[in-house]
Amino acid sequence: MTVQFAIFDHIEGVPGTSMHQLLQDRVELVKMADDAGFAGYHLAEHHGTDLCLAPTQEIFLAAAAQATKRIRLGPMVKVLPLHHPLHVLEDLCVLDQLTGGRLDYGVGRGIAAIEHFWFGGDWVTSHERFDESLALILAGLRTGTVDGRNGVHYRFPPIDVTVTPFQQPHPPFWYPGNPVTAGRYGMNLMSPGPIHDEAYDAYVTAWDAHADDPVRANLPGTRPRVGTLFLLAVSHDEQQARDVAVRAYRGLFRRVLRIHEFDRLVLDEQQAEAALNPLARGAQAALGDGSDAILAKLAASSGSPERVAEHLRHEIERGRSDYLVLQLPTGDMSFDEAKSSLRLFIDEVMPALT
Repeated sequence: MTVQFAIFDHIEGVPGTSMHQLLQDRVELVKMADDAGFAGYHLAEHHGTDLCLAPTQEIFLAAAAQATKRIRLGPMVKVLPLHHPLHVLEDLCVLDQLTGGRLDYGVGRGIAAIEHFWFGGDWVTSHERFDESLALILAGLRTGTVDGRNGVHYRFPPIDVTVTPFQQPHPPFWYPGNPVTAGRYGMNLMSPGPIHDEAYDAYVTAWDAHADDPVRANLPGTRPRVGTLFLLAVSHDEQQARDVAVRAYRGLFRRVLRIHEFDRLVLDEQQAEAALNPLARGAQAALGDGSDAILAKLAASSGSPERVAEHLRHEIERGRSDYLVLQLPTGDMSFDEAKSSLRLFIDEVMPALT
């Protein structure tokens, strides 16, 4: 199995670092990954908190494309219910052109209820809006025309799309978390950690069962593909690496819970609890009673290059994923710590795995 490496990023705020410097640092990190042969860089979308300081991903990704040569770039995810599908379609095409065909496009419905209300939508219909938007976007990419006359949430007359993607008929699509949805629509799956056999089987089963559905994002001849996400810190000092990873998790979880606090502006307590996704529920546990033990367990895969390589080699040998994605920097991990971890990963971990 040929293994590829990538980065997943929120571009979180760093106290004491200006936004200008933060964005410049991140371009430097993407360029560093590009020079080392990383296959991809994926950027999240969030609004209203410092969990994400580049919420309109296309702007940052277009800038990163001009500083890089080979690495593929894209959202993970573009929250479709927050945007009109025509805007998404047009911006996707322009970004694919600016990257020279290096765009990978992750889509989802979002994890925070409040974000839907901030943009004039609602959480209850977000599944329906996602499905309808995706169908319109894929139709526009493949036919050059979008017809919203029969829409429920997006109703508009037919329009010819005057912009086109570099990649024909469109870039690869990704979906995070839910294997059944990813398989149903023929998208690559991004798994938040090693994928369990049951989830992998559900993904492949859904992929095959819906192969002839009218709304499919897979290209001819493609098969199910899983990307596996890891939050890792690397250092020759094992304890230092684990300390960095614990701070990273703590900061990430704090920011995730912060955005969900706003859900209570639009949902009652019971609804807000029901709206929490698995990451938020994990964050609650990790920052509650027994947090030290939970965070230490999460950080256990961080450490020396040899330890990290051993951990990732086990995942590769399982044969479920050929795309290993590092989440850094994140949480309260500093840019310098992230850069140091990435450098050690490039110099000492990658050679041991390829």
